[in-house]
Amino acid sequence: MTFEFYPRLSQNFSQLLDEADDYNVIINVGENLNTKEFRAHSNILRVRSPYFKRALSQDWVIKKNNMINFTKPNISPIVFEMIIRYMYTGVLNLKDQAGLDILNLLVASDELLIEELVTFVQKYLIENQTEWLKDNFVKVLHTVYQLESCKKLLDYCLESICEDPEPFFNSSEFPTLEKSIYLELIKRETLLIDEIELWNNLIKWGIAQTSELRGKNTTNLNRWNKGDFSALRNTLHPFILQIRFFEITSKDFYYKIWPFKTVLPKPLFEDIVSFYLSKIQPKKNKLPSRYGKIPIESIIIKPKHAAILANWTQRNDANLKIQKDKYHLNLIYRGSRDGFDINTMRNKCNGQGACILVIRARENRTIIGGYNPFGWTYYNNNGYYNQNCYWRNTTESFIFSFGDGKDSKKFRISRVTNRNCAIYESNYTNISLNFGNSDLVINGANGTCNQSYYESNILDDTNNFSIDEMEIFRFY
Repeated sequence: MTFEFYPRLSQNFSQLLDEADDYNVIINVGENLNTKEFRAHSNILRVRSPYFKRALSQDWVIKKNNMINFTKPNISPIVFEMIIRYMYTGVLNLKDQAGLDILNLLVASDELLIEELVTFVQKYLIENQTEWLKDNFVKVLHTVYQLESCKKLLDYCLESICEDPEPFFNSSEFPTLEKSIYLELIKRETLLIDEIELWNNLIKWGIAQTSELRGKNTTNLNRWNKGDFSALRNTLHPFILQIRFFEITSKDFYYKIWPFKTVLPKPLFEDIVSFYLSKIQPKKNKLPSRYGKIPIESIIIKPKHAAILANWTQRNDANLKIQKDKYHLNLIYRGSRDGFDINTMRNKCNGQGACILVIRARENRTIIGGYNPFGWTYYNNNGYYNQNCYWRNTTESFIFSFGDGKDSKKFRISRVTNRNCAIYESNYTNISLNFGNSDLVINGANGTCNQSYYESNILDDTNNFSIDEMEIFRFY
């Protein structure tokens, strides 16, 4: 039988690092005023790091009085302190470390070929530093893109941007994103963004990246010359064919793309114009819709919200990677178009199957709604009302809030907790649309939220609201 006593071993090696007088390596790390000298043992360095194993075996190692001297100006003292303590003790304490120091720890671990640390630090950043990563995506991407061993963190950052791209594209650092990284991002089919918004951001990035356009008035293109457009075309060349132009409305094309028409390759421009004029599908230059993007005819929510709702119906609460063309949301009712009469709503939904209700409140523009897996059906087979009320029993219904629709941190789902009281249905006229009978109730142009049979309330500041706009979609 084998017994292991690692904690005491770690303590003893910690003493060897802190107190030993038999060291034979001096490592000077940092630069300028931020430097520190570390004393170590070559045998431990060789065993713990393939980098040192090779470096310490070379003839060019600098020795003075039988002491090996190393200089590492590209590693900060705080980072090397973590690394060398890990080497001696197997202990890594990241509790009070700043996000940037942890990122630099990853870079140093890669340089020193400490595979265990490279794997662990990536996992730690992803699981414990998500907010810091989101606030520093450009810095992180520029750092890890060059490191082959850091593909896990690179993919995490790119996929996080794909799932919620708006904050990233609105950041002040976005225009500085390196070309090859941006091209990899824009190629991803999981990028949940309207193509016209992607175009707008591409133009913003391209102008910032083109030195010939510095100081140019970017809002008045009449002052641009042919050389200006040519320079922008050269910058954007590899990106243009990654835009799904045929998913952009003719109105947006005219106002936002036409002014830059000389940037587009001529065959592509002709295909786009032919498509808008005669609906001729191009034989080339047409890319499939992005993976996970659900087209939706809505004036309240965007395709990314539709993807989130589709995933929520499948209980994929934190995963936006849905199968392309698998789910559809067809508009069957809109308040501003059809009126806010409750019977009109029910007539539009009658017999349509599963429905998703989306509401924009008048008071604060908050977007809320609910999923009814049965839909609202209140006619019998003869076309007459059945005069009764009843509960629809299910575990699949939910109500939700998207806040203002922009900040994913404010997205909230509340699933039914009492399956026997999920949807309150009635075959009478003028009866409200009811989730839980009180959790979300819609009656014409007004509604209420009072938590009862669902996990939580979806409105924080008030229980009553008036409806600015409302849409109901058939979900299938």
